[in-house]
Amino acid sequence: MKFSVFFVVTLLALSLVACGKPTAPESASSENYGTTHEGKPAEGRNELPGK
Repeated sequence: MKFSVFFVVTLLALSLVACGKPTAPESASSENYGTTHEGKPAEGRNELPGK
């Protein structure tokens, strides 16, 4: 029983360390908002409203 509790707690601690906290990209700006990673305008359901 003690071994299983220790194992579960260790697994939880390791998963928290591995995941870390969410981070924003270094160059977070709104100038490329609505474009693909290649810089092309988004199409279909990913288009910005009003276009």
